Amino acid sequence: MNWVFVVLLSFSLLSNDSVNINTASEETLQTLPGIGPVKSSNIVEYRTLFGPFMEISELEYVSGISSGTITMLEDLIFVDTSLVPPADTLHWIEKVDSLSPALIVSYLDVGQGDAILVEAVGGKTLLFDGGPDASGPLEPAVVFRLRELDVDTIDILAFSHPHADHVGGLASVMRNFTVLEVLDPGMPYSSWIYEDFLNSVMNTDCSYRFLETGMTLHLSPLVTACVVSAGGEETDLNLNENSAVLRITCGNFSTLLTGDIEENSERTLTPSALPVIVLKVPHHGSLTSVFPPYLRSLNPQVAVFSAGRNNRFGHPHPRVIEIYRKLGSEILRTDTQGTIVVQTDGEVFSISTLMAGIQIRDYH
Repeated sequence: MNWVFVVLLSFSLLSNDSVNINTASEETLQTLPGIGPVKSSNIVEYRTLFGPFMEISELEYVSGISSGTITMLEDLIFVDTSLVPPADTLHWIEKVDSLSPALIVSYLDVGQGDAILVEAVGGKTLLFDGGPDASGPLEPAVVFRLRELDVDTIDILAFSHPHADHVGGLASVMRNFTVLEVLDPGMPYSSWIYEDFLNSVMNTDCSYRFLETGMTLHLSPLVTACVVSAGGEETDLNLNENSAVLRITCGNFSTLLTGDIEENSERTLTPSALPVIVLKVPHHGSLTSVFPPYLRSLNPQVAVFSAGRNNRFGHPHPRVIEIYRKLGSEILRTDTQGTIVVQTDGEVFSISTLMAGIQIRDYH
């Protein structure tokens, strides 16, 4: 019977001495070392805005709480997981081997960068981002990938932000394919790669306009693309944080194209975030882009990482991959699987991969 007494005593000590950070009042939180009125208020505000903490380490996203403070508190606090709601997977849909698609989304293998081709069957084609340039006489990878998919006309060309790994291939796209319309997030940014793209736009007769938050593009009667967030116009922008975000929908299927948004943007987007089937993981799987409440709100059935083989940034970061695994997301990666092709009729979806016909050298 002694062991029973020890177990009961341990639970008694836990309930009396440890603080449940999901229910503790500001006054109770202030009894903890290093937690004063401001930090306790920030903890409660975080809970109110974003829901309960899933684990103690999530305190690092609360303003004023450092990793050192968390280490000091680890033996004094706990998370009552009974108060944490189970992951919402009600929006997930069946994955099948084949179907007659109304929408095809190809997350292109372009090396260390992003390029996503959205094809509404019987409707319009949208290219979002264009990956890096080839840094030499060869055409950039996006051109080869589009040719592999038998693309000749792009109805709408848009991009998230003007960093080289997102717009580097777009000037070549303009020169090699028929582009009918260009949508620019309108961020002030000086780079010869971006200028080369803008010059290539001027040398065609395609229409040109700016992305706007809330803009809806009707790609077909069944497929829409909504601009969840558009880039800012201020000077000295953090281009990653201001990446334009697009949500593509077809019936019960959805995919979110996130550019390189990071924690601050994710905080802003969390209150209005909608669940998604396929998420193009922000910023190639960087640690800067894993705000937990945002990811829980999206709760993607599939997480697609777009990154270059053996890239010097270490993308995607192993911890980020593990975070998505804990959500239950299926993990797909362009650096190991090539182009990821998702097809849907709006009720079910299928996934296939297309390995590159040529090897891509990652310069960035």
